[in-house]
Amino acid sequence: MSALAEVLHRFDRPWIEVGRIYRRICFLRIEGQCAEAEKLEHGEFAEASERALGSCPPGPEADSMLREFLAEQGVRVSEAIAFAEVLVPMLSDRLSAAQTFPARQAPGGPGVRRARDGSRGEAPGIADFIDEMLAQDRPARS
Repeated sequence: MSALAEVLHRFDRPWIEVGRIYRRICFLRIEGQCAEAEKLEHGEFAEASERALGSCPPGPEADSMLREFLAEQGVRVSEAIAFAEVLVPMLSDRLSAAQTFPARQAPGGPGVRRARDGSRGEAPGIADFIDEMLAQDRPARS
């Protein structure tokens, strides 16, 4: 099988499913849920792998392609975890800083409106809009 054909097979639905299930197995193992990972591996994963292998010519090349594909998926999981280990503390620091120093609302900013007399009031509600529509409608009838 040519290298291009191998790459294109990875975008076939059965291969996408194999990758999704295998990544979940990897995460379960990392979280120490090995029994669930084994169950998934011998059930859903085995069935998905058979479908994926059935979508390409049989032989040692197909098995090799599956092994390479799974190795790549394992690397993806490892990289995602490494990225999360760096990103989560950074996001946590930013969130706690944002809660410590809430953004101040500028005077006259959103949620504040000026009444016709120039005084500041609360944000308009539905009742205010209805009153305003009725007030506009009254002079037209007179």
